[in-house]
Formats: sequence, structure tokens, C-alpha cells
Amino acid sequence: MLISSIPTSTQHSWKNIENIPIIESNESLLTIPNTENLKQFPIYFDHNVPHAINICVARHSVTQRLQQAANLLPDHLGILVLDAWRSRAVQKAIQEEVGNTIEIKYPHLSVSEQQQLLSDFVAPARADFISPHLTGGSVDITLFERETGEWLDMGADFDEPTERSHTHFYEDQPEHPACQNRRLLYSVMSNVGFTNLPTEWWHFDYGNPLWAYYNQQNHAVYGAAHWDAVTH
Repeated sequence: MLISSIPTSTQHSWKNIENIPIIESNESLLTIPNTENLKQFPIYFDHNVPHAINICVARHSVTQRLQQAANLLPDHLGILVLDAWRSRAVQKAIQEEVGNTIEIKYPHLSVSEQQQLLSDFVAPARADFISPHLTGGSVDITLFERETGEWLDMGADFDEPTERSHTHFYEDQPEHPACQNRRLLYSVMSNVGFTNLPTEWWHFDYGNPLWAYYNQQNHAVYGAAHWDAVTH
């Protein structure tokens, strides 16, 4: 597979995203399977984030396309899913956690500047807003070595609220391992129909309003979804 550079994408506004029409497909949420080259590690549950569930679930087409993307990787690599569908309660908890990190890391920024930075990395948690992860159409992922389980160097930690997390950050350093690893991840995910959130190398979308925006579609096919652990 030819792995090209990662393009620079225009940053969206959440106002634009919430104005995109949704024609719901009613696809079900499914547990993302564990295969040889596709694994899940529910990172928010592992980090004891309030209300986080102990599995990663996503829409049916999303799980299928994830496996297709994993199959495009070299044989020694796989895709590790860190998060997929998440409830509003989890979204709120993550927003508070990342917001606190930003306050500590960037004390020189004004409150409004801190809020703007937070919006680059966490979607609103308002009760009337359908966040990308609430649709079951978003996945947070990385690459891993199949033999050792070791995560590849992506140049910035998952959920790191810095410019290093911007997907194209290392494009001017092509010799850096993170540049090649990000290009590979971006390439296989794009090849099967996902779009990427430009501020987060780990975040990919399919079917939801964020995907519709970056894929230049006039509507989304995934709205808010609900997972009931009791009935599953």
C-alpha cells in the first residue's frame, strides 16, 4: 500500500457539526471483536473514569470497517481500540478531566483560551448536543505489535491536550517514527471510509455528523445511540 503524507484539514466548529442533518440508519451497536489484528482496551474503564463501560462498542458498519482497516496493515501490526461509543455521563467526566489538565498545564491562558483549547480535544457535553462518540460512529485507536502487544510510538499520548496530538504535527519530521506510524494509521482508516479529527491522531469517524462534515456529505446516518449493558 502506498502511504502518503497526511493532509492539513480545516478545523471545524462544533456549531457547524450540530447543524448537520441526521437521517438515522438504526444500525445496532455491537461489541468490537477481539481478533488477531484487532483488539480492544477500554481505556476509560481502566482509568476508572466515572460511568465508563468495560467494553468498546460501536455501530455494526464501524466494527466491520475496523476489521477491514486492520487487514490492510502489515502482518506484524494490529489496531487497538481504546474507546468507541460513550454516554453523555462519560463525555462530561472526560471533559472535566481534560479541562483540569489544561488548567494545570496552561495557567498563562485566559479562561476563554483554556475553553477553546478544551473544545479542540473534547466535544461539548451538553444535554442537547450529540457528541461524535455518543453516535457509536467514533473510535479512538492506536497501533500495536501483534507479537509483543506493545503500542507503537505515535509521538503524543492518547488524550494529550497539546499540538503534538494534531494528526499532521510530525509531517515536517518524516524521519520521526511517529510520522510514519501516523501515516500508516491514517492511510488504512481512510481507505475503508473513516475520516480523522485533525486535532487528534487517534480519533476516527464514520457515519456521524463529524464524518459528514469532513467527508462533505449533506447528512449523517448516525445520531445518538444507547447501550444498555443489562440487556447485552
